Amino acid sequence: MSGEASVSGIAKAISQFSDPYERQARLNPALLALSPIIVTTVALYGDRLGLISGVVSLLIALGLLFLLSDYARSRGKAKEQALWKKWGGAPSTQVLRHRNGTFERGELLGYHSKLATLLGKPFPSSAEEASDSQGADEVYAEACGMLRGATRDTKKFNLLFKDNISYGFRRNALGLRKVAVASAIFSLIWVAVRQGPSVWLSRYQEATTPEAFFSVGEVTAIGASLVMLLIWTTYITEKSVRDAAFSYARTLVSASGLLAAKPKVSRAKKEKVN
Repeated sequence: MSGEASVSGIAKAISQFSDPYERQARLNPALLALSPIIVTTVALYGDRLGLISGVVSLLIALGLLFLLSDYARSRGKAKEQALWKKWGGAPSTQVLRHRNGTFERGELLGYHSKLATLLGKPFPSSAEEASDSQGADEVYAEACGMLRGATRDTKKFNLLFKDNISYGFRRNALGLRKVAVASAIFSLIWVAVRQGPSVWLSRYQEATTPEAFFSVGEVTAIGASLVMLLIWTTYITEKSVRDAAFSYARTLVSASGLLAAKPKVSRAKKEKVN
């Protein structure tokens, strides 16, 4: 029951993260990184978690989950800067370049026109971009900053919000990958060494089937650690982060169409309101 109480307490604390981005993109990667240790602790010591349950509840009350969430974000942001430099700039800036090729030329020029109207300044031509790429990137970055500020309505721009969560989750998870792999390896080592060689030798001599060699808790701990180790080494990769980053960038730029489509208030109506 103590183990169930601990899990229930953690689940209740997680539910207090009402913001979906905070919960899914920041907290979840941190919890997944530590999940091998959490599962191993509950699986092996579930019937003796009275004191541990109290300590965990106290730590949660003191803001442990918020600390984990903030740590995941800081690791992700640190990783982000290195990735952007490696990729050749922020993805949202890249997709607006004439030379990028993400959008068809006509489509790209349409976005440039809409963004220039929204931003109140002209966008560089292909020739101007070629002669001053840094200056062009500054215009693109400013436009994307404006777009991010204008698309915070998560209901109206729900697809963009989902893409942002996906990118944030993968970025923060990649930043935590070393921690996660270490967590899984530590859990496997702990299962192996906690009993001592004499216990394993005795089990080997007495076990009649492979299932009898391990306890249910050990199978659970080993299985969870191996699965998470596989996920963190094969799915949480730079490529998966890049895919999510450019998906978000494309959706962000596409959102300019909705913003540019807002009807203008006539001068007569403005004067009447004033």
